Amino acid sequence: MDDAIFPAEHVNAIELPFTRLDVLLTRATAQARERFGAGAAADAFRGLYVTAEQAATSLHGEPGAPLLAGTAARGTAEPVRPGWDEVTGDHAGWSWLRDTYGLTDQELDVVLVALAPEVDPRYERLYGYLQDDVNRRRPTVNLALDLVTTTVAGKLAARSMFRADAPLVGEHVVTLVPDERPVRPPLLAHFIALDEQIVDVLLLQGGLDRRLAARCRLTAPPPGRWPAVPLPASAREPLLATARAAREHRPLRLYFQGPPGSGRRTTAEALAGELRAPLLTLGLAGPPTTGEETEEVLFRAFREAQLHGALLYLDAADALRPSDTEDAGVAAHGPAHARRALAERLARHPGIVIMAGDRPWLPLGGPPLGVVTVPFARPGHEVRRQVWAACLAEAGVAAPGDLAEALAGRFRFGPGQIAHAVAAAGAASACGPASPSGPARGDLFAAARDQTGHQLAALARRITSSRTWDDLVLPGDPTTQLRELCLRVALRRRVWHDWAFDGGPARGKGVSALFAGPPGTGKTMAAEVVAGELGLDLFKIDLSSVISKYIGETEKNLERIFTAAADADAILLFDEADALFGKRSEVRDAHDRYANIETAYLLQRMEQHDGVAILATNLRQHLDDAFTRRLQFVVDFPFPDEAQRRRIWQVSLPDSAPREDDVDFGRLGRDFRLSGGNIGNAVLRAAFLAAAQDRPIGMSHLLEAVRREHHNMGKILLDSELRTGPGEG
Repeated sequence: MDDAIFPAEHVNAIELPFTRLDVLLTRATAQARERFGAGAAADAFRGLYVTAEQAATSLHGEPGAPLLAGTAARGTAEPVRPGWDEVTGDHAGWSWLRDTYGLTDQELDVVLVALAPEVDPRYERLYGYLQDDVNRRRPTVNLALDLVTTTVAGKLAARSMFRADAPLVGEHVVTLVPDERPVRPPLLAHFIALDEQIVDVLLLQGGLDRRLAARCRLTAPPPGRWPAVPLPASAREPLLATARAAREHRPLRLYFQGPPGSGRRTTAEALAGELRAPLLTLGLAGPPTTGEETEEVLFRAFREAQLHGALLYLDAADALRPSDTEDAGVAAHGPAHARRALAERLARHPGIVIMAGDRPWLPLGGPPLGVVTVPFARPGHEVRRQVWAACLAEAGVAAPGDLAEALAGRFRFGPGQIAHAVAAAGAASACGPASPSGPARGDLFAAARDQTGHQLAALARRITSSRTWDDLVLPGDPTTQLRELCLRVALRRRVWHDWAFDGGPARGKGVSALFAGPPGTGKTMAAEVVAGELGLDLFKIDLSSVISKYIGETEKNLERIFTAAADADAILLFDEADALFGKRSEVRDAHDRYANIETAYLLQRMEQHDGVAILATNLRQHLDDAFTRRLQFVVDFPFPDEAQRRRIWQVSLPDSAPREDDVDFGRLGRDFRLSGGNIGNAVLRAAFLAAAQDRPIGMSHLLEAVRREHHNMGKILLDSELRTGPGEG
């Protein structure tokens, strides 16, 4: 090993205890030569067979006598062995092991015997010789007792070191592995395997236990972030004072309760930074595991935290809560087993443990733990604005105040999500032209959208569009209402909070709108334009995934959608809304009654929704009156007139597309009464017809596309209506 990488003082500290072991092994080798005979070392097959002479020799001597029996009485001269006080004074790992588990000198010697083969293979050869069996190259309980005792009584008494509740076994310092050859081997025939985590400690190997790498993360948060945690000052300062006092004198168990994104992890990191301590994070959510597996992970995580002097953060701790369907018959191997393990670890851990979950804390059973619940809520607008402003300023955004205000109003993020969004936007900006003013506004909104919507994406279809107001061809009043809708979302903070309108009668603070009109008149496009203007994602609800023939299932599906939308800060688009929000009818049978209950639930749930919801329908008259009465915006999308149709033809044909000079938008708008959707289909069809002929798009292609579009609609155009002649176009 390179001394430049591994300091010499560490090498010396590691070697010192092996000086003590080598003295024991020297004495044991001399005694083995007397017991096994001088030819034992030369016999390559020693232990694979038993001769008559060996059997006769085995009958001599006191039963159970250790290998070193009588050496002390004879006053055998031996080199000076380093004492354990000397070893632990120079070696932090041995000192931690002895102090943490209160190990005796004998128990430390057992650990040393088990550690030796991890350092040098020569010890395996020695162990095979001392155990009179070339196959036993790892220490057994019998060999360990032979090396640490000198009398029969002492050896019998030392067996207690290997009880299940003794520190060596109970604290998983060593594991007893039975010899596979006997059917039921005695205790003395069990091999002693030193835990990997303990091996790393004693060899001064830093870092995280390899078996925790998939579930845990060890970090060293910097100090100075405490003032920005999303807690009111009345709770923030007492929490820090309590943690500081506990760090010095007593254990502390905290439960951070709140929804995802409320700043629980950020607060734990800030608290560790203020205490100048590492933070060990263990996620308890994930694939189902047995109670024994969870118990093993918990044990190792608690020991790792104690080893590093770290605060332990148990994320999703409420995953261990009892469920209504938990089977008591398998509780011993399921969540109940894991809860008991967690309760035991919490009761014995001397440091600070922070648990986090969505739901209220439930006692785990066992002794009182004194868990202190710290409530978290989604950060309010002002907290979000401050965090956005701080992160934007750190990213080099000039004058971040207005941008922070807009982002805080659109996205109800926690501090962690805000930091991730700004970092992602900075990375995206770095891939483009260099900007001295930090991430661009568009990159920031895109990065913020990427932080959310993952659950909603499994329930609805995300619509990605680059539509702008120039693409939308509508009369003046519908366009004005759409712009008012955008302003209502952008300015809701000012009206609800600054002007104190939220202190009036209870009402929903979301924005809901009805887009009504014939097919193809631009309802979906208008929703895309609104989403683009606000910088939010648009999710279209697929009715096939919502409506169920089974009673109550439709409501459950919608509840999942609204819950996911609340976390995603996205716009919901319910197309064909009349299928969901239809009129309530007179109750004639059970089906009518449940249908009315479903409609009433939807009405109530829409009122509770704080986000933006758009209902699109071709049949406005079929909607329940209670819905339309509670909608803030009802936007009518009329069938386009001649001027609007001409404009739609123009915007549907991109400027980048090659076109002939004979294209007559005036005639197309005047002669063919098509909706915007039909016009878009016709332009696309004409483009493919022209591409197939390797020609620019001409009037002939557009007229042929119009004929096909009418055919799809079940209408027939006369040849005279499609004829082009000289001077036309």
